[in-house]
Amino acid sequence: MNSFKYFAVFFLILFLSASSVIEAQLVAPRQSPASEVTQTVGITKITINYSRPAVNDREIWGTLVPYGWQTFQFGSGNPAPWRAGANENTIITFSDDVKIEGKPLAAGTYGLSMLPEETGFTVIFSNNSTSWGSFFYDETEDALRVKVQAVEAPFKEWLEYGFGEFTNNSTTAYLHWEKKKIPFKIEVDAVDQVVASFEDQLRGQLGFSWQNWSQAAFFCLQNNVHLDKAQTFIETSIQNNQNAANMNLLGYILKARGKTTEALEVFKDNVKNYPNNWNVYDSLGEAYRDGGEKDKAVEYYEKALEMAPQNQQQRIKDILEQIKSS
Repeated sequence: MNSFKYFAVFFLILFLSASSVIEAQLVAPRQSPASEVTQTVGITKITINYSRPAVNDREIWGTLVPYGWQTFQFGSGNPAPWRAGANENTIITFSDDVKIEGKPLAAGTYGLSMLPEETGFTVIFSNNSTSWGSFFYDETEDALRVKVQAVEAPFKEWLEYGFGEFTNNSTTAYLHWEKKKIPFKIEVDAVDQVVASFEDQLRGQLGFSWQNWSQAAFFCLQNNVHLDKAQTFIETSIQNNQNAANMNLLGYILKARGKTTEALEVFKDNVKNYPNNWNVYDSLGEAYRDGGEKDKAVEYYEKALEMAPQNQQQRIKDILEQIKSS
């Protein structure tokens, strides 16, 4: 190899080695550390990934975070909102469809940004969740915008996302920084999502257990939803393993569906088929009471009382007293 080729190869190796060194990054603490917060509502998982800047003796609202749209020399050049955090996109992920401030938003991952204004905030959910900050913001990628009101809050040095105001079907997510909180309500259709999840789960290995079909049926009955599906669930449970528990539940589901005659027949058959089970007498007594047949109701409640465990006896006594005094 002549000297020219030798040095060409040498410098190529040197260049590639230098490039590798340049691309490598030392791991060091960020000025605005990364954070993540997750909340489950019903069976819906909500996760926010963000970076946490500090106040650091700076004036935040209207100064460090200006009101209105911003224009950056770097990026797309489009008017942009605040990234609602620091560094990369703040992103929010929903495992199921939700409503934000009453407006529907499909399951998925979204870039989360905010437009600060003196009169309130616009919370923006973008289909673009992979950009750095808001420099490449494009309003045509917006999935949803909602207007909310900021509220005064105790001083918070480091920007923080969190969740509060919980119900079975909703929560309020919020950004809290300096002396402001920016809240937005998230609602889920928890009951329908659970029932749909049951249907999916019961198609697999879990469907071989009669207890799981009964559990799905009871959930529907307890929440008074999808009672037609509840009947299908409990009938499948009975096919797998007929017993006093699922037969009694069948009676209650028929009763809830307004099929009172059929329900009464099921409760009567249960007394014949499971004479050593106190609960079937209790249920038949309830059916007669609701049908206005006081004497028969008393007869079967008294039988249930003779056999019931101690933690059920006072309840049955109270019912008997109410029937007899009415």
